[in-house]
Amino acid sequence: MVKNEKKSMPLISVIVPVYNTEKYLPRCLDSIIAQTFTDIEIICVDDGSTDNSAEILKQYAKTDKRIKIITQKNNGLSAARNAALEKAKGKYVSFIDSDDFVADSFLKKLFTALNESKCRISGCDFQKIKDECGYIKNNGKPKKKVYDNALDVLLNRHNFIHFNVWNKLYTREIIGDIRFIEGIYFEDWIFNCCVFSKAEKFCWIDDKLYGYRLSENSIMRSPFSYKKINDYATGIKAVYKYFSDNLPDKWQKVRRTRISRTVKMLMNASMRSHDENIIRETAYTLKELYEANLIGFEGLSLINKIKLLYFLHHKK
Repeated sequence: MVKNEKKSMPLISVIVPVYNTEKYLPRCLDSIIAQTFTDIEIICVDDGSTDNSAEILKQYAKTDKRIKIITQKNNGLSAARNAALEKAKGKYVSFIDSDDFVADSFLKKLFTALNESKCRISGCDFQKIKDECGYIKNNGKPKKKVYDNALDVLLNRHNFIHFNVWNKLYTREIIGDIRFIEGIYFEDWIFNCCVFSKAEKFCWIDDKLYGYRLSENSIMRSPFSYKKINDYATGIKAVYKYFSDNLPDKWQKVRRTRISRTVKMLMNASMRSHDENIIRETAYTLKELYEANLIGFEGLSLINKIKLLYFLHHKK
């Protein structure tokens, strides 16, 4: 009985958070079902959809027993991913957003690269999809490269692997009890900073295997807001806490690289808003972070150092 149970466990858990994506959901599910790597479970979390997404999931689950549906009230992307992580049975985990799609070799190539290189995280390039009928353009002769320090690659200012979770494959072991912070924007970079810090090596495939759909309604394209300011600050505080508790010797490098980049993004987005209330709130937030020694001038260009001085001395 125990042997049969072990055999029935899927090797990869594919996590798909779903919220009102009826227009793109079928293509997403079709691309996962068509994977050449078949030893998978597909955990779809319906995060309180009000369109036809729930019905689409039910219809697909009838034809493919690998599809499992979790239904919850609308709690956001992070809560959906966390719910799936609690149910996932695979030794490996992949995240795919429900308005995106993947090449049929996506999981196989990531899995093969990860195991051949003895890494615990692998990743691949992606294609930006601007229209409904977009497709993934393969690189022709993709190259595979193994990096000895996963965190260094992630923190590199020329970061080509990106902080997204959806173009990567993780061992369940490396994720451990790390979860996405719920209720905030920009959750991926926080999650990956923590997870990558635990990995010795990282394997990268220079091949476009993931189709990332550009949406007019995406968080990045929405107006800058008080919430975004608070969420940037929440991310900085969460990453500081993780590293101070677990890897204090690596915090200064994270602060000098990823945190300084977050500060730059926060300042630039605030200034582009041309909203004095937003600028004032940003100034207050940056002062608070600076006085707590969570941010500084290290890692910033001269122009961004001047901007930070402006915010730190901003008056009403």
